[in-house]
Amino acid sequence: MAELSYMKQRMEMLEIIEFLYDRKLTNAAGGNLSERVEENRVLITPTMMSEHHRCRLKPEDLMIIDYDCNIIEGPDKLSRESRMHTMLLRNFPEFGAVIHAHPQYSMCFAAFSQPIPSVTEATMKMGDCGVIHQAWAYSEELAIRTNEYFMNNRERAQKMGLEGILPQHGIVAAAPTLNKAFSIVERVEYDAMANIFKPFVYAAQENLHK
Repeated sequence: MAELSYMKQRMEMLEIIEFLYDRKLTNAAGGNLSERVEENRVLITPTMMSEHHRCRLKPEDLMIIDYDCNIIEGPDKLSRESRMHTMLLRNFPEFGAVIHAHPQYSMCFAAFSQPIPSVTEATMKMGDCGVIHQAWAYSEELAIRTNEYFMNNRERAQKMGLEGILPQHGIVAAAPTLNKAFSIVERVEYDAMANIFKPFVYAAQENLHK
């Protein structure tokens, strides 16, 4: 078996994949990650990363593709959402990695196509997590709509990266590094949780002053 390329990047991606699943930042319904390892070369997860593998992948399960989704290295199991990843990495040199996931609390907002208000200091530079125009999962239009969202919010995205809601589907985050994209997913997830529990916090405060 030939020695795998980009081993350091592969091992970091495998670690983050496990974090996503174990910390309920994605679920068995899906998720995928990508990282530009050099110009026109993208390290990306295979299809059914969560459902078939429960996010426990081996280095050889990861794939190297180009911006046109041609497979350079790895198994012939490319996710149909790969086009969304490669379009962002091709069009935004400031992005080095993309994460698509289904975080537990953020999915409540995705289910009803609602933005996630920024309510913590950790997301102040990004602002609210907006909603990407709805498109059918796995479609070319999904990639186009996602690209449009990040283009329309490029100034915000250049500060530290950005995340968007995919209606009824999940989230997508893009950032300079894979670790930063992971950080964005978790930061916004805490905003989602805080917003959901806000009525209970206010109710508790009212009870304290009765």
